[in-house]
Amino acid sequence: MDKSIFRAYDIRGVYPSELNEQDAYRIARAVFKYTKPKKVAVGRDVRLSAPAIHRAVCQGFADSGCEIVDCGMTGTDVVAWASGSKDFDITINVTASHNPKEWIGMKIFARGGIAVGGNGEIQAIRELADKFPEGEYCPSDVTIRQVNLTADWIEHVLSFVKGIRIKPFKLVVDAGNGVAGPIVRELAKYLPIDLVEMYFEPDGNFPNHLPSPIEPQNVVGLQKRIVEEKADMGIAFDGDADRMFLVDEKGGIVTGSETTAMVMDEILSQDPSRVVLYNAICGWNVQDVIAKHKAKTYRTLVGHAYIRRDMKKYSAYFAGEHSGHYFFKENFNGDSGIIAAVIVLALLSKENNPLSELLKPHREYCQIPETNFKVRDVKEVLDELERKYSNYGVDKLDGLTVRAEDWWFNVRPSSNEPLLRLNLEAKTKSALERMTRELTNYIAQRAQISVLS
Repeated sequence: MDKSIFRAYDIRGVYPSELNEQDAYRIARAVFKYTKPKKVAVGRDVRLSAPAIHRAVCQGFADSGCEIVDCGMTGTDVVAWASGSKDFDITINVTASHNPKEWIGMKIFARGGIAVGGNGEIQAIRELADKFPEGEYCPSDVTIRQVNLTADWIEHVLSFVKGIRIKPFKLVVDAGNGVAGPIVRELAKYLPIDLVEMYFEPDGNFPNHLPSPIEPQNVVGLQKRIVEEKADMGIAFDGDADRMFLVDEKGGIVTGSETTAMVMDEILSQDPSRVVLYNAICGWNVQDVIAKHKAKTYRTLVGHAYIRRDMKKYSAYFAGEHSGHYFFKENFNGDSGIIAAVIVLALLSKENNPLSELLKPHREYCQIPETNFKVRDVKEVLDELERKYSNYGVDKLDGLTVRAEDWWFNVRPSSNEPLLRLNLEAKTKSALERMTRELTNYIAQRAQISVLS
């Protein structure tokens, strides 16, 4: 089995060369041996390989002797929530999130909403999977009880804005042909919104664009449609619907740091004693909000498993990531883009101002979109950058972060793709442009291929 598919906090690889049905079956048997569950729930995303991998995972657990529940096509945040709210020992979503259509994988959660990963669990599962002989997987007609979690999930999502009158809004939502479309369509039945749908039909070919809204080219259509429709806001979801990005009424992209700062500001305005977290890539705007409320905070590693762990460790109320993940204590410390979206709707209703106005205090700095490089040697590039910028403030909490008076950047390896990711922020456009040229040229010279996005 390809060892590269076992990442820090999930399993992910290209189908079928890196991850196939036989592998999925063996992984399920290994998860059973590692966790000893009695009842397991398995969902999946829309990818063309997802049904076959889903069946193999279910077969692996059934052959291990435990009860299986099929959650069907659904979001990762739904499956994660079910591990806390329902009677399941383990829940798994068969998904590769925002990756291209050839990819497939698994995200695993334990009872209570605990992410399996981040502390060596995935590597332990890999070692157990390696011990299962090849050729064991024989597809058979296993009777599996099916459940639809959507209604209960929508009720949970709406509990975050209970007692708040949501005003009528016109929303354009880009589901990216992932799993978000049917879920948002159901949510809209309970909100006074005029919903304009973009790419709501699940399609594992992702015919319109990659379901990765952190990349600006994937929200161009949404930006244009918002202006055409004179909508109040746009929302873009990733392939498994646990991440979301906003677009304001003018068609302006809202970064993950800006959404984090806005939501965090509201949460701390309600109670400044709440503990909040942010990851190593969030911008100065998030730190400004924390300083404004004198809030207790901790900086975390990038990645949902690490943040869930720290949410529990510090009894945090909220955490935000630059990548569009938003975590809530009342969601079993888990992340959900759709919960963050309804909170923003409540905030818009309360303030009676357009989204661009609400964001003004959080848009004082300049950033580049997260930029990816495939480099020859990740460690070598990081070491060279550390030496090059050794006269500035440096920390290595997550990759390499370098801070100057008017700019900062972070370069870190991706945990689920063979990439080096660059994030850069500055106080002025000129400083941003100068450092963007300097860093991209420096890294690109050491890359196998040039800038990817």
